[in-house]
Amino acid sequence: MTATAASVEVKSAHLVGICGSGMKALAQALLAIGVEVSGSDSDGEKAEALRKKGATVYTGHAAENLANPDVLVYSTAISEANPEIRSARERGIPLWHRSQMLAWFLARYESVLIAGTHGKTTTTTLVTLLLQASGMNPWSFVGGHVPEFHGNSLIGGDRLAVAEADESDGSFLGLPRQHAIITNIEDEHLNYWQTSERMFAGFEEFARAIPAEGHLVCSADDPGVARLVQRLTQPVTLYSTKGNEHARWQAREIELRGSSSAFDLYDRGTRLGRVELGIPGIHNVANATGSLALALQLGADFSRVQGALANFHGVDRRFTKKDALNGCLVIDDYGHHPTEMRVTVEAARRLADERGGRLLCVIQPHRYSRTSSFFGDFGRALKGADEIFVMEIYAAGEEPIDGVNGQYLAQLIGTQNTVPTQFNNDFEALKKSLLKSTNHRDIVLLLGAGSITKLVTLLTTPAG
Repeated sequence: MTATAASVEVKSAHLVGICGSGMKALAQALLAIGVEVSGSDSDGEKAEALRKKGATVYTGHAAENLANPDVLVYSTAISEANPEIRSARERGIPLWHRSQMLAWFLARYESVLIAGTHGKTTTTTLVTLLLQASGMNPWSFVGGHVPEFHGNSLIGGDRLAVAEADESDGSFLGLPRQHAIITNIEDEHLNYWQTSERMFAGFEEFARAIPAEGHLVCSADDPGVARLVQRLTQPVTLYSTKGNEHARWQAREIELRGSSSAFDLYDRGTRLGRVELGIPGIHNVANATGSLALALQLGADFSRVQGALANFHGVDRRFTKKDALNGCLVIDDYGHHPTEMRVTVEAARRLADERGGRLLCVIQPHRYSRTSSFFGDFGRALKGADEIFVMEIYAAGEEPIDGVNGQYLAQLIGTQNTVPTQFNNDFEALKKSLLKSTNHRDIVLLLGAGSITKLVTLLTTPAG
C-alpha cells in the first residue's frame, strides 16, 4: 500500500462503499477541501446528499465505475474480489484503506485523537462541541450519528481536526496525532490483537507518538491507563471522577440522575464552576471531564462551554430514548462489552427508579470471540435489571465457536442473577412479550451492536 504522508498529492479519490458512515464522512471532508470525489455503493438511495455536494456516485460496483483517480479508498468491509479493487490493482492505481485516507487528511491539520476501549464516540463529540462553543471551527470525525452534526462528521475551517481513533484493527497507530485523550484500556478486540499484552503495547505506541508540545490527557481512574502512564516519559495530564490526588482535573460533588448529570469541575484544586451534563451515568461524567480537560488546554473558554454540555443529549444509539407503542420507554444502546453494559444498566436503573417502574434488559451478544472471552462477566454487568432476555450471538462475520451460543449464555446469566432470565431470538415474539408485560413507567433497555436495532422499530412503530 502507498504511504499516506502529507507530501502525497491527492486531487481525486474513488471511495468503494462511499455511503458507509466512515466513508461518507471522509467523502464530505475531501469534497470540502477541493478533492474530486467519486464512489460506488450498493445502496444508491443514500447517495443523494453526496451527489448534491459534488460527488459522482454509482449504484452498484463495476470496473467501469473507476475513471483514473489518484487513489482508490476501501474499508475493511469491502472484499478483495470487488471489481473496482481488481481493476485498480490491474491498472496500478494506489489502494488505501479508509484509515490511510483519514491519516492523509489529518496530516494537514492539528489533530486531536480520542482513544480508549470505551467512550470514544461520546468523548469525540464532546470535545468537538466544547471547541465549537468557544468560537472555534474544528473538523470532526465521529463513529456514530450526532444530531448536532446531522451525521457523523463536521466540516470545519480551523487548524484543529478531532477524530475517533479506532483500536479494533490497529489502524489508530497510523493516524498522525498532536493531542489525544485515552479514556480507558481494557481487553477488547482480541480477535485482532490476540493477547492483552499486544493490545496494551498498541496503546503504548499510540501514546508515545504524542509530541512534547502536544497534550496527552489520560484517565487517572482506569487501571489500564494508570499502568500505561507509569511507562511514559512525556508529560501527561490526568483527570478523575474519584478524587485521585495526582489528577489535575477533577469532577467533584457529582450528582447522577436518570437522564442527566452534574458536577463541579476543579483545575489544580481550584473550583471553576458547576457543570450540567445532558446525559446520564458516571462514565459520561468521566467522558465530560476528560473532554473539558483537553478542550480547555486547547483554548476553550469554560464560561462559554457549560451550555454546550447541558444541551447535549447524546450520540445516536448511546442511551437513545424512544416511546414504545404501549407507552413504556425504550432505550437503545450500542453497548456490547460487559463494562459498557454495566454502566448503561446502572444509568437505566436510576431512571427506572425515578419513574417508579421496572427495568427489562434485552441483550444481543456481539461476536463469538468477544462472548467467549467475557462469558462470565455478562451476568454481573446486568445486575439491576428486573428481567433479562438474551438473543442469539450476532456473528459480525465470525465463524461459530463450539459451546458459545446465546442459549447457554442465558443459562449462565440466570445462575448469576435472581431475576427471570430467558433466551429468545424471535423479534416478533419479543415485541409481543415486551409490549404485553410493560406499562408507561417501565423501561426496556436494548443492548447490542448488531441487528437488535430492528426491535427498536418493532416496539416504537405502528404496524402497516
